[in-house]
Amino acid sequence: MKTKKIIFSILFLTGITLTGFSQNSVIDVNDLRFIPENVLPDVNGKILISQDFANQVISEETKDGIEVFAGWPVIETGSSQRGGIYCNLDEDPDLEIVYCIGQSIHAWKTDGTIVPGWPQSLQLYPNGAPAFGDVDGDSEEEIVVSTATPGTGAQGRIFVFEKDGSTTSGFPVILGGGATKTPVLADLDGDDILEIIVEERSYPDGYVAVYKGDGSSFPGFPVMMDYIPASAVAVGDITGDNVPEIVAESYYSVYAYDINGNVLDGFPFTPGNSRVFSYSSPVLADLDGDGMREIIVGDHSLTAGNGAVHIIKNDGTVFSGWPKYVGSWIYGPPAVGDIDGDGNPDIAIGDQVLSGSPASRVYVWDKNGDYLSGWPTDLIWSVNNQILLTDFDGDNLIELIWDDNTGEGKYLGYNHDGTVLEGWPLPVQWSTFFMNPFVADVNNDGITDISGGGTDIENNTGCAIYLWDAGAEYHPEINVLPVLQYNVRHDGVYTDASVLNANFIATPLEICESGEVQFTNLSTGNIVSWDWSFEGGNPATSTDPDPLILYNNPGQYNVTLIVSDGTNSNTITKTDYIKVQYEAEIPGIPAGSDTIW
Repeated sequence: MKTKKIIFSILFLTGITLTGFSQNSVIDVNDLRFIPENVLPDVNGKILISQDFANQVISEETKDGIEVFAGWPVIETGSSQRGGIYCNLDEDPDLEIVYCIGQSIHAWKTDGTIVPGWPQSLQLYPNGAPAFGDVDGDSEEEIVVSTATPGTGAQGRIFVFEKDGSTTSGFPVILGGGATKTPVLADLDGDDILEIIVEERSYPDGYVAVYKGDGSSFPGFPVMMDYIPASAVAVGDITGDNVPEIVAESYYSVYAYDINGNVLDGFPFTPGNSRVFSYSSPVLADLDGDGMREIIVGDHSLTAGNGAVHIIKNDGTVFSGWPKYVGSWIYGPPAVGDIDGDGNPDIAIGDQVLSGSPASRVYVWDKNGDYLSGWPTDLIWSVNNQILLTDFDGDNLIELIWDDNTGEGKYLGYNHDGTVLEGWPLPVQWSTFFMNPFVADVNNDGITDISGGGTDIENNTGCAIYLWDAGAEYHPEINVLPVLQYNVRHDGVYTDASVLNANFIATPLEICESGEVQFTNLSTGNIVSWDWSFEGGNPATSTDPDPLILYNNPGQYNVTLIVSDGTNSNTITKTDYIKVQYEAEIPGIPAGSDTIW
């Protein structure tokens, strides 16, 4: 159940009495959506408030249709960075909301109540978002958090929790340094079990480390970079061989590693000229349609004071027409997606500078480096977050949402053409500094929901987490960037949902003879047919999207899927994918006397 809307205007507020005096109004202090610091009502509970500030703190919504869910916001002690995630932690279909706050990780239901088994202590401080995926191969997802000591970041741990809040066997893992930003989950070896990839800081050294779901190190890692780490990694195939690479940043350089820890030819990419990297995690996207992803990343200059967006090819060379320069430093990861609806990917990013007045902008280019119409914005306050690319108002077009970074507390919303989204900004308590929002349909009602929050960055004492109902139809096929780094694994891979690409997973991968395996189609594109082949399976073929297959005989078996859009097809084969074990028969105990001598 959601809250009833409190619809505001400057002259009339439903259920609230305003006594106007020029640009100020008198209201009851209990009518405030939150109580700002240093507010003292008169002895009868009244306060004098300006009209502008009243518009921020009285309303439960900023435009007709946006409502705060009942039970929200929730207030916790501590700060949070890089936002939260949505995931399903229980048996009901509704999603839960998970954030790292202070030295704990919290999980709430859609009504704002705490999920049983949560929160959990983290001992140290996370400086990124949690991640969600199956890392131990039990066919159930886990929550992964990385931490570091504040200030130096010299020590850290990785925590892995089951859905009920219990600790996964083998964790926490003590790192060789503090974890930098958000952990990334990706399947490196093709076994459908996700590995955990983090950058570790042990000043002045920086490492890329990979851990398996039992807490052990993945072969070939960690590997050392040329200096301290700069951000979280991205993981995806950039060479076109269907095997992922790891793209990582040090302060000075961008590295690309194969799954064995070897640096790809042409790397590291080092821009030089006092250009360095911080916090702007790389994004991987195929910009030119050649089937191989490029690396998109933002930097900042220690001498010129500006920022640049680089696009790097898989051989370490620069993509034609780039880099593009912006007025100030770049801290947020790039946002890549088809923003103007022309079928080609575009790139959006904001810059940031410590300033007493608005001095930053959001910039949007097409893949050739030309500005989209209506961009960049006029001068605004700093942007530190990755910009969300979602259909927030149900018009089947992309909108852009980002942070504000002032003490006022708000998220800004813009249409794809650079105009301000009607009724925005979206107010929160405290500052949205480094607080990425996310968009999902958390209660499965077909309506878009959004979560975000504010942190008391001045005193570091409180964090307010919100859940809103946007009141607009949910369009997941348009929401190309609904959460930090595209998905709750945070792998940084932009996937064009219209491009035909075969993919699948199966559960379980190891069975006894006469066992069944459930296959789940993960292919993209406008698919009209699925053609499965199951070596050793019964049936041996299927045209169902998600078939259930019986395996009667021991062995290791290949699985092939061909998907078609009616004109083109795409094929994937996973070799020795299903492992069927012989089920030994245990002989019965011979009959005999019951007497024990």
